[in-house]
Amino acid sequence: MSDQYNVKRALNALKVSFVNNETTLDLAKFIAAYKELMKFFDHLGKVFGFVVHDITDKFHKIEKAIAKDAPNNNYSTVHSSIEYEKAAGIYMKEKKVTLSLLRLMRGLDFLRKFIEAIYHNQKTEKKSHELAWEVYQQTLAFRHKHMVRNLVKTGVHLLPKKQELYLKLSTGAETTNFDELFNDFSSTLEKAYSILYKLYEENNFLELVLA
Repeated sequence: MSDQYNVKRALNALKVSFVNNETTLDLAKFIAAYKELMKFFDHLGKVFGFVVHDITDKFHKIEKAIAKDAPNNNYSTVHSSIEYEKAAGIYMKEKKVTLSLLRLMRGLDFLRKFIEAIYHNQKTEKKSHELAWEVYQQTLAFRHKHMVRNLVKTGVHLLPKKQELYLKLSTGAETTNFDELFNDFSSTLEKAYSILYKLYEENNFLELVLA
């Protein structure tokens, strides 16, 4: 699989992760799709390096849990994962899936909103660092310490220009109407996020940990 971000590949990977009439997500396939989405972060430089590092760590923890439990299939979907760990009383353990998936959900919220901001602001005067900072404040800022917030506020000024990010975002859509493709991409990201959010909300797990 290519190491380069491709919007079609990311979209298709995400779509195949929906199972049970799109009511839940196949956990292993969702992680594979998330990895495709994260390739977009490679184009942001080191600004969100701490986010990438944290998310990569969560991938490893979830994949390890899936592999260790393989014979039992408790981690087949995001729903079965939470149900299993809740029933077993292990959902607060750092090496388990519940906390890692919660943090991935929060990261996904930032990623999808930043992607949408880039797309919808091509004809506005807002610069990439302004968009990134606005989205960061809406999603992750309150979960980070003051020092981290200051580092991000300074670091976003090193982001590539908005037009360059837009071109990277549309990589792989050369022969397609990108407006139609993006609408599909955006709605699919929203659907995945909503499934996770509702799952954690129903279990009263949205604020298990602050950060």
